[in-house]
Amino acid sequence: MKFYDLEWLAEKCGTDNKYEITAKVAAEARRESEEASADKNDPGNEMFISNVLLDIEEGKSPINA
Repeated sequence: MKFYDLEWLAEKCGTDNKYEITAKVAAEARRESEEASADKNDPGNEMFISNVLLDIEEGKSPINA
């Protein structure tokens, strides 16, 4: 797992509150998990938090500021 700097995440998520950052990342990962479980043809990756953090890094996440 790649580790991300909290200040960098704060800038990308639009808040400097570490609990809010955690909640935003967890909510997005939960949403992706629920979508994956609904798609029975998808074998599943189960690395949802890592995927969300990678999306944030690439500017693809809806939680970006």
